[in-house]
Amino acid sequence: MGENEVKSMSKGSKIRYLREILGLRRTVFGAKIGYSYQQIERVEDGINAVSDDLCRKISKEYGVSMEWLTGDEGAGELVLEESEERRRKRMRQAYEESGLSQREFARQTHTSPSMLGDVIAGRKKLTIFYAKKIEEGLGIGADWLMYGDEKAKEYPLSDTMIRYMKEHPEIRKEIFERMETDAAVMNKDAEGT
Repeated sequence: MGENEVKSMSKGSKIRYLREILGLRRTVFGAKIGYSYQQIERVEDGINAVSDDLCRKISKEYGVSMEWLTGDEGAGELVLEESEERRRKRMRQAYEESGLSQREFARQTHTSPSMLGDVIAGRKKLTIFYAKKIEEGLGIGADWLMYGDEKAKEYPLSDTMIRYMKEHPEIRKEIFERMETDAAVMNKDAEGT
């Protein structure tokens, strides 16, 4: 979709576009800002008006400018700003969900225990380099850590996985066949509606 097409969208369409870029279901997208699936659906479909309150909450939670979200044609471009605070929260969540001690977390990610503590405490920023080390060592997606991409949290397409896939064409074939089957099912469903 071109930049001009996005700029000329309705507010509801912009919200749908943002949600889809973030890879979030309506339930998850809405829950983070205190709205239900149905409320988000009705806004996206143009049934309900987009309130200033909703725009403020989306802007704050998802780091998108109010100018882009509420503006008319030509008003700014979509820029997603990921706050350090949200990155720290995801880092803390990853650490807590791992169930590892700080020392063991650092050992498995080939980093230092102090690095983990510094990132969580906000004394250092979470960098893509550190996020990649966590991805490789623990299988927690760097794209989730850095940008909040929920689809990339587990089983990330890490460099290790890509190397493995290159070495195992039979697995690539199985995945390719599954993708073709899924696409055929989706096309059939789309024709039936």
